[in-house]
Formats: sequence, C-alpha cells, structure tokens
Amino acid sequence: MVPAHYIRRRGVLLFLLCMAAISFLHYVYLTPSHNVSSRPLAQDDDDGSVGYLDYSLLGRIVERPQGGPAPIHGIDNDGFEVVEEPYVTFKNKDRGKGQGYGTSGEEEAVKPIQFDFGANPWSNAQEQQSRARQSKVRGMIQHAWEGYSRYASPHDELKAVTGKGIDTFHGWGATLVEGLDTLWLAGFRDEYWEARDKFLDMVQEHHWRVVGVEDDKADVRFFEGVVRYLGSLLSIAELEKKEGQEPDSRILDAAIGLADQLLLAFKGVNRALPASRIFPNGTLAANGALSGKVSLAEVGTFQLEFRKLSQLSNNPKYSAVAQENYEYLSSLNPKISGLFPAYFDQKSGAANNYVASFGSLSDSFYEYLLKTFILTGDTKFRDQYVTTVEAMHSHLLSYNRKNRGHYLVLGIYDTATDTLVPKMDHMSCFAPGLLALGARVLGRSKDMAAAQALMETCFLSYKNSETGLGADEIAFLTTEHQRGKEFEMPMPSGFYVIDPEYVLRPGNIKYQEYAWSIVEAIEKNCKTQFGYSALANVMDASEGMTDLMPSHFLAETLKYLYLIFSPPEQVPLDKYLFTTQGHLVRFSQTEQQ
Repeated sequence: MVPAHYIRRRGVLLFLLCMAAISFLHYVYLTPSHNVSSRPLAQDDDDGSVGYLDYSLLGRIVERPQGGPAPIHGIDNDGFEVVEEPYVTFKNKDRGKGQGYGTSGEEEAVKPIQFDFGANPWSNAQEQQSRARQSKVRGMIQHAWEGYSRYASPHDELKAVTGKGIDTFHGWGATLVEGLDTLWLAGFRDEYWEARDKFLDMVQEHHWRVVGVEDDKADVRFFEGVVRYLGSLLSIAELEKKEGQEPDSRILDAAIGLADQLLLAFKGVNRALPASRIFPNGTLAANGALSGKVSLAEVGTFQLEFRKLSQLSNNPKYSAVAQENYEYLSSLNPKISGLFPAYFDQKSGAANNYVASFGSLSDSFYEYLLKTFILTGDTKFRDQYVTTVEAMHSHLLSYNRKNRGHYLVLGIYDTATDTLVPKMDHMSCFAPGLLALGARVLGRSKDMAAAQALMETCFLSYKNSETGLGADEIAFLTTEHQRGKEFEMPMPSGFYVIDPEYVLRPGNIKYQEYAWSIVEAIEKNCKTQFGYSALANVMDASEGMTDLMPSHFLAETLKYLYLIFSPPEQVPLDKYLFTTQGHLVRFSQTEQQ
C-alpha cells in the first residue's frame, strides 16, 4: 500500500496538469541517467500492491537516516525529512562557446543531452510496439483536430461534449495556432497548411486586437499572448526552416506584430515587469486574482520567446527587454537564496514573508532559467539555476518514511513560519523533466536521482486514481489522518487532464509504459464524439465531463505522447528545447569538446 494521502482536484484546471507529468516522461525517457540506478522506484509486489522507493536511489539524495526523523519545523512527527546533500560545485571549463542574443555574462555551450540509442538499440519487438503506439496517438491527434476544425474553428477551444466552440484566449484561435506544430510533427501536412493560412489570414484581419467585445473588456493577457500565440508562431517558423525552406514571411511579421503589442505591458509602474493585462487604449491592469500583486511565473516566463524572436528578426530590442527583466528579478534578494516569492508587489518587488514552491505561480520561471542558459549560453542563467536547485534540495524536498514506502515530495515552503508543507500541486510534476535536463547539461547526478524519485511520486497519483489520470494536488497526510486510507477527496470538485513535459529519454522503456497507461486512460475516460473532454472528477468518472478540450491538449499532451513513441531523431534534444507551453525552440549546439 502506498502512504496515505489525498488528491484534490480543482475542476478544469487539471486538464493542464497531466501535461506536467507527461512532459517530464519525455525528458526522463530521452536523457541518460548515467550511474543512477534505473531500477523502477515503485514496484508491484506479488499481491499487486505498489512497493516502495528503494534507498539505492534516495541514498543519492540523502544519507540513510539513523534513529528518528530529524525535525522539520513542526513536521517532524508527520514522517517527513528534508532531503539534503552538500553543494556540488559545477566544473566544466573546457567547453565551447554557445550562441545567443542579448546575453550579459560569460557564454558557454552545453553538453550533449539526448540518450545514445545507437549504443543501446531496441529489439525489433520494442520498435514495432513503439510504432504501433505512435500510430495510436497519431489517431488521437487526428480525432481531436477534426473535432476542433469541424465544430469549433476559428474559436479558441472546443466544447468536446456539445460540439461547439468557445473563446477563452482573446478569440484569436488558440487551438488553431497551438495545434500547428503538433500537426507538422505528426505528418498532417495538408491540415497544417490549411490551418496555418487560416490563422495568418485572421491575424491580418484583427491585428492582435480583441474583437467583438467592449474596449473595457478587450484586454490582452501578457502571459497567454507569449506562451500560446508568440510561442506557436516561433515554433512553426523553426519547423518550416528545418525542412530547408524559408518560412512564410507572414509568420515572422505576425510574431513581430504581437510582440510589439506585448511590449506595451512594460510601460507600467515597474518598467522591468510586464503588466498582466493590456487594454486597447494603452491602459494596463494587474491580475485581479492576486489582489494587484504579480506572480513569478507571469512576469518571468518570456525569456525564451523574446530572445528567440530577436534571433529570428535580427532585432535586439526583445532580448534587451528580457535581459532587463531578468536582472531585476535576480536582484530581489529573496529570503532564501534561489527561491523567489510566488507572488509579490509589482512596484517594489516586496514580499517580506512568502511561500516558495515549484508549483503554480512559480514553475515556468525556474524552468526558463535552465532553458535560457541552453539557448544563449549565458552563464548567469546557469548559475542562478544551480542556486535555485540547491535551495530546492535543502528546503523543498522531503520524503515519507513512516509506512512501507519512501516517497519523495516537492513541497511548499512558508518563510513566515519557517515551515515545509508536504503538498504538491500537479504543476510541480514538471520538475522531474527539468531536473533530468539539468542533470545532463550540468553533470549533476543527484538531480537525476531526485528527478526519477519525483517522477514515481507523480506517476502514483495517476496509477492510484480510479480513472488512471493524475491529480491536481497531492497532500501527504499526517499519521492521525491516515487510518489506512490511500486517498481522501475532501472536495467534490474534480479535475483532469493532460499536461506533461516532454520527457527526456534515458532509454528506460518503463517511462514509455507509464505514458502508454496515460494514453489508455485518456482514451477510455475522456474521448467523445467530437474530441476529448476533461473529467469533472478523476476519482469518479460517473460524475461526468466538463465539456472542454483545452488548446494545450493538442499543443502539449498529445505532442509529448506522440514523441515519446517516436524515433529520437524526429525532434533531437540536442537541437530543440520546448517552451513551457510545449512549442519548439531551436538552439545552436557545439560538439562536445
């Protein structure tokens, strides 16, 4: 039996969440794990129950405890210990120079990332199985796309139960543009060309203005504009260029037009931080949900997109804005070095007491530290990433050792009470993929061990739900709340769906098996006549569906599931990064010295 914990889901929000785990699966599958044991962390015992995480893996993160658990500021009786290890100095001075735009520090190239499948070839049976599974996912892409294009296009998203369209992201056709790179990769070229031209024609009509609503409701959201629309355009420009042809000039023109409008967000009270919302008359507004504050992810997740646009347009103004933003955020001097406030005052940057986590409100900022280093070679981003991950090891990681299992938890740290809360939201499940990528790029073996252990924890939230789909939130309960129960659902609201981070392939096929179980669960529980819908409650499919197929289902979920069963050379990790929304960014990679 697994340690008692409960899963709580918050409605449609969870359609996003599976993608975090799936994207990690792709990164973990594709990246070498070196000396880290590849033994499965959660094993099925003879009675069918799930076993435990072996110390052979956790021992690389924390020494095996002697005696009772060390106190963790009020959590010592709950069966958790902070996972710590002395700082590992990064040393690699003989690498070549990276190529970037708008960098500020020393530049350095990254090591080869992808697992060498040539040295560890699959059997014919494994290859045939992967091809069959890839074909299955391709069919899911076709079903989702046909439903959207027939019943919802050019609206943003499909209501997959009722077969209607809905505008959720400015009415610019979010699924139309976010699905383009997935269509390209899966070989649906006719559908790609038709959809691409339709979207570009729409841009020429609306010029990135929200149409059909009053001006006081026609705000453009900076974060969504960057990760969904700008990221998609840059991705298809990269893919068309990959084929040896110059991409349609309208793609870059559309990206520049959007970025120039998004630059207006930097004309507010703090020129280094973007405002959340931009109105047609130039008025700026904050995120109402945060009472005027800004989230770390919202103001810090555009480094890849703006720097790549500078590279493609040969205009440094976008990367200059990104650089000023990074310099400001890195100067905030948080209470815990490397762990920034999840939200703070936009004008002053103040957050005296705050919570820090790798979950929602913070996740993609940390993700982009490492990926910006890979894109640009700027060592300032590498150094900040290392500082952050060291702080993660010392302040956010814990594991339960009261029951049979030993489960690594990436929790939430409250600086006001100096307390670690052993609770993960599903957005934190992007961390295994990020840690695996960083372990390969920076030679940090303990990060790979943590990545593999966290992946098992995340996957158990899928395996132990009634539908086989993952949780919005996992909280590991204290002893008095366990009472032999594996899960409790204190809230009737549900969740689901699909949010993985492109898992690095360490050549371990168990991650393909994990991904395949998710494919089967989606097909069984979420498929409709028109597409795929989120579930109201992953613990009880009888509660029905939410009637929404989010744009990221095609942009991320199905893309990652397709690629994990695809030949590694289709999207080699030594040439491409994935943005936080699952879109491709090509980077220059020198050969290992």
